[in-house]
Amino acid sequence: MKTYKIILSIITIGAFMFASCTKDETKTVEIVKSVSDGQALIKGSVKYIDFAISASPIAAPFATIKISDNITTKAFNQFWQADSAGNFNVKGLAVGSYYIAAQYKDANNYTYTTNGFTVQVKNSVNPVTLDFICK
Repeated sequence: MKTYKIILSIITIGAFMFASCTKDETKTVEIVKSVSDGQALIKGSVKYIDFAISASPIAAPFATIKISDNITTKAFNQFWQADSAGNFNVKGLAVGSYYIAAQYKDANNYTYTTNGFTVQVKNSVNPVTLDFICK
């Protein structure tokens, strides 16, 4: 009976560790196109959840921010990198629609991904913050 409980526990933990977000949940937001520098500004942070360590999000240092200018195919053609604290700033996007997602690879080479955001760059004056949580 004890062996059965151990095996069941290992299977349950494994299911949580290898589960990934496949639902394509997108959010449409308006992005800044600054009058002063003529560039769109997207800023934010990337965190990840490693269920083996904690169920709380942890900063994802040097995570990759992936941007696609085709929201139908979502074929990424621009890549940016977060800093050592998982924060990022993306500038220079032209007016239009984009699909933006994040990815993080930990020290064990395990890849964490996010659902993305569909963003619409328009002429505006307020910065937009996108915070990603990779699973």
